Amino acid sequence: MSNPTHPSSTQPLVVAFDLGTTALKAVLFHGRTERHRLQFPYPLHAEQPGQATQRLPDLMQAFTLALSGMEEYLTRHDLTPQAAGFSNAMHTLTLIRSGGPSDVFTFADLRASTGGYPVTHLHAQTGVPWHPMTPAVKLAALHAAGQLTDVQRVSGVKEELLLRFFGVYWTDQSTASATGLLGRGGTYDPQALAQAGVTAAHLPTVHPIETPLPPLQPTYRTRYPRLAAAHWAIGASDGVTATEGLGITRPDQAALSVGTSSAVRTFTPCPAADPHAHLFSYRADHGGQERYLVGGPSNNAGIVLNWLRDNLSIPQDLDDLLHATTPGARGLLFLPALSGERAPLWDPHVSGSLLGLGLHHGPHDIARAGMEGVALHLAWLSDLLSSGTQPLREYRATGGLTRSRAWLRVLANALNAPVLVPDGADLFEGSAFGAALIAARSAGLDLPHALTFDTVEPDADAPLYATLGRKYRHAALALQTLTHDLRAL
Repeated sequence: MSNPTHPSSTQPLVVAFDLGTTALKAVLFHGRTERHRLQFPYPLHAEQPGQATQRLPDLMQAFTLALSGMEEYLTRHDLTPQAAGFSNAMHTLTLIRSGGPSDVFTFADLRASTGGYPVTHLHAQTGVPWHPMTPAVKLAALHAAGQLTDVQRVSGVKEELLLRFFGVYWTDQSTASATGLLGRGGTYDPQALAQAGVTAAHLPTVHPIETPLPPLQPTYRTRYPRLAAAHWAIGASDGVTATEGLGITRPDQAALSVGTSSAVRTFTPCPAADPHAHLFSYRADHGGQERYLVGGPSNNAGIVLNWLRDNLSIPQDLDDLLHATTPGARGLLFLPALSGERAPLWDPHVSGSLLGLGLHHGPHDIARAGMEGVALHLAWLSDLLSSGTQPLREYRATGGLTRSRAWLRVLANALNAPVLVPDGADLFEGSAFGAALIAARSAGLDLPHALTFDTVEPDADAPLYATLGRKYRHAALALQTLTHDLRAL
């Protein structure tokens, strides 16, 4: 027995396509409920030190497969979505020449030189730290090497996808802002363009995140008639969609992502006061009102746990690992910059440190200190965010580390605040749901976004973590140059 086209007049059907760094996910939402999910991985190439690239045809093929798979499901169940939209990874860059596209540089490709400029360079104009993850820095390095002379378009993954499937060379405001080329006023910054060696004519036109897309190109309308009937919206970067997906609507709320890497983010009506460029401020207007996504990402979260499991004889379960020794790891402090660090140091060459090691310490202490370090770093970013905007009172967390109640307690103690975890937070497709919310809003639909939360409160160990946090920050700053020297040996 088939389902009706619209299962409930108050619960719209919305499809979200999440263009991630390693896979594309297509998710069909019936209201707040995830009804169907597809996933299509693609390779991330890292044959050279610092390399992290993709092949544009691989991503185009993944999107074609996602369209086909979702269309097949919709046809089989006699469903027609009312809206569809996009979430996409930030900082992707591909150069389009007459012979075809270059590889796609991802945020994790750190081979570009900053040219000796400090992290604060152009931050006042763009809100983006001067760091190799950003397209602006990559372009400046390529320009200095004379490698942009024959480029026709300076693009990204979603921009090329929109051109092929919808016939428009567009980008959304939040993705454009994250390139480091967009000025605070919402247009491309002349100084950033000059340093990157490109003009606005090379770049896609910038549109608000709720902008409707034109119809699918005729070939695809014929091939995917149910998807073609939907109202399509341009969507936003994954930082914006993940934050929207958690229902963050006030500047005193923050979204915490604790997966392989981590981040803390919030929305504010104006850029953060941040003369040291510790954080990013990406413009992402909402409903015609000026709005910014402000926050800081860290390279290190679940990747630290994986390293600990691979190299130490410790319990594989994170709860068991943390319970194997005492809070504070018996006086150990672990700075977990195992893969360089982004906010607030923005230093791809900094490395991790273990302080306070004695004969009485064992693998369990080291492992606990490592996971405490992840929480202490997030608390540092949170304090910087609070000082640049307004005090944060509520944290909502998603990602794989939320499976561990013991680690969430560590995090709540480090933040000295409750951490709210939505049901199924380790599997919740926050970016996809945020894209669905934006698409529904663009179509004039009401997509319910009420979430139910489990709350993890700080306990009597919070003062200990306040002390550890102060020592962590002091050590991270004091040892930064030393770790550079050690890496050079």
